[in-house]
Amino acid sequence: MDRTRPRPGGLAEQIDGLRPGIDAVVGPQWERTSTILDRFGRFASEGCGLDGLDEVTLGIARSFVTAPTSAGELPSTSTMHWRRTALRLLFRAARRHGLVDGDPTLDLRLPPRSSLGTRPLTDDEVTLCRSVAQWSLAGSRRAAVWALGEATCRSSELPNVTGDDVDLDSGRGWIGGGKATAPRHGQLSDWGLVQVRARLAELEVPSLPLVYSGRSRAGAGQVSGASALVDVLTRAGLHHEPDVRPGSVAAWAGRRVLEETGRIDCAARALGVRSLDRAAVIVGWDWQADAGPDCS
Repeated sequence: MDRTRPRPGGLAEQIDGLRPGIDAVVGPQWERTSTILDRFGRFASEGCGLDGLDEVTLGIARSFVTAPTSAGELPSTSTMHWRRTALRLLFRAARRHGLVDGDPTLDLRLPPRSSLGTRPLTDDEVTLCRSVAQWSLAGSRRAAVWALGEATCRSSELPNVTGDDVDLDSGRGWIGGGKATAPRHGQLSDWGLVQVRARLAELEVPSLPLVYSGRSRAGAGQVSGASALVDVLTRAGLHHEPDVRPGSVAAWAGRRVLEETGRIDCAARALGVRSLDRAAVIVGWDWQADAGPDCS
C-alpha cells in the first residue's frame, strides 16, 4: 500500500463508503453484518487508534474476532466465524476500491464449526463465496459453477448440465445424476439465476454444456468442476476449514430444504440421494438427537 496516497476519510468513513456494495451482496443478512462492521469500526478506531483500513493487521483482526460479546461472554465459534466473514466482505470491497492491497483475515484460523467430515456451508459463508465467484474471476463460468452447486449439482454432474437443461422462467435446472445421485430438478437461487443467465449470454450455442468445454466429461469434466468449486472456497479463505469441501455447497442447499419443509425426505429428493440416513448425514442433521423423548 502506498501510504503517500490521499486517504479518503477516516476508517469509519471508509466503512460507510463501502456499505452499498456489501449490502448488495449480503441482502437479507445485512442487518447482522452491518452491526458487526459498526463494532469493528469503533474497535479499530477508538480501541486501536487506527485511521484507515490499510492499518488493520492480522493481530488486530484476530483481537476483534475473538473479543468478548457485549454481555462480556466469550464468543461462540459461530459468532467468531460470522465476524470473520463480515471482515472478509469488507476487505474484499476495500480492495476493489483501492483502499487496501490485502486481507488480514486470510490467515486467521478459527476452530471448525463442526466435527463432521463435510458440513453444510452457512448462509454467511455462501454470501462470501458468491462475492468471490462473481467478482474475482473473468467471465461468468465460475459464478455459474457456484450457482449450479447451490442447486445441489455435484462436481461429477456439473459437466453434463447444458443450457437446454435450464428453465429461466422457473429457475429450475435438470441435473442428470451420477453414480451416487439420482436424476432430478435443482432449484437455482435468485442470485444463481442471474449468473446462469449471464453464462448463457456468453455461450454461442445454448445446447452446449454450461460450464465445461472439454470432451471427457466423466474424467476431466469432474475434475474441472471440483477445481472450480475449490477455487472459490480458497479465494473465500475457507479452504483451511477441515469440514469444508466442494460437497458443502450442495449440503447447504439440502439443509435449506430441510429447514423450510421440516422433512428429511424432501431434502433427500432435492439432493438426489435415496437414503434418508444419508441425506441426514449430508445436511448435518442428527435426527436421533432431535427425535425427543416421545419417540422412545
